[in-house]
Amino acid sequence: MLLKEDHDVLLACNVPEAQEILAVQPVDVVITDLRMPRLTGVDLLKWIKELQPEIEVIILTGFGELDTAMKAVTYKAFAYLEKPFDNDTLLDHVNRALQQRRQDQERRRMQELALDANRFESVGRFVSGILHDLGTPLSVIGSQVDLIAPEEGLAALERRLNLIRSQSEHCNTLVRKAMGFLRHQTNAFSTLGLNDVVESCFDVARPVLVRQGIRIEKSLAPDIPACYGDLVLLRQALLNLIINASQAMESQQTPREIHVRTWVDDGTVCLTIRDTGPGIPEADRARIFEAFYSTKGDKGTGIGLAAVSDIMKRHRGCVVLEDVDGPGACFKLTFPAYASAPRPREHCPQA
Repeated sequence: MLLKEDHDVLLACNVPEAQEILAVQPVDVVITDLRMPRLTGVDLLKWIKELQPEIEVIILTGFGELDTAMKAVTYKAFAYLEKPFDNDTLLDHVNRALQQRRQDQERRRMQELALDANRFESVGRFVSGILHDLGTPLSVIGSQVDLIAPEEGLAALERRLNLIRSQSEHCNTLVRKAMGFLRHQTNAFSTLGLNDVVESCFDVARPVLVRQGIRIEKSLAPDIPACYGDLVLLRQALLNLIINASQAMESQQTPREIHVRTWVDDGTVCLTIRDTGPGIPEADRARIFEAFYSTKGDKGTGIGLAAVSDIMKRHRGCVVLEDVDGPGACFKLTFPAYASAPRPREHCPQA
């Protein structure tokens, strides 16, 4: 009753009832007793942090034990209060939990803005390469139209028209490729094939990579399990890694190669992207996934690899910089094979 004066409160008598509420209602803070029938407050805490880690959880107990306190810390409870406590203490913890929740929401909004900016940069870089390639067939079409003369024979005219038709189809293919890459909306999780994501990224990147003299080597395992993910975000992550690889090799003549590989390891879908550039200095390796940390000086924003790391966390996967023999950098991405676990939801404030 105390909290109802300032907050919207939803009540549950046990863990299953709380889970039913959390499955359909947006909640910011959960206050739970430690000891309940069948399942405990720690069980609820663990379940919440697995599915909706943004929710803050306060555990109340009249039986303070070191073991349960350690579990509460392990599963990231916001607070662990031993009874008896006064109302002001509880209200203070609730308000601080809500403040933490709002700060987390603001941080996520800033991350979304950074992700959007990075998406426009990475996708725009390669789509502009596709649009640049439109110049060649359009020039051919224009020149062939100029060369058509009324006195030309039917056979010569037919050859020119066939060439114009083929170049026009090439333009349509390039436009379809660019539009197909841009039309998808983010925040749409679905089952997808990682190999298909790789192929679509290199289809878009190929014009730029070819002009830079970069050779692409792919070793994609057939019949790998499907993943559950956001197509737009996964392509953004891969394009960032492709951009990094191409930029790393700008100052060298040869070799200029990008090697991509997919495979399955004990139920985990794996992907590596490796370049033949100079590699990443040891002093920078521990910080490359930090936001706004760049090894490129004024040429880098420091967002690309941080975006890759954030995207992989959203997919319950991870990205690491692998140790390799010889020159170059190798990034490894790992994904859980498809599972129907619900995606964490964004929601409005409640307690």
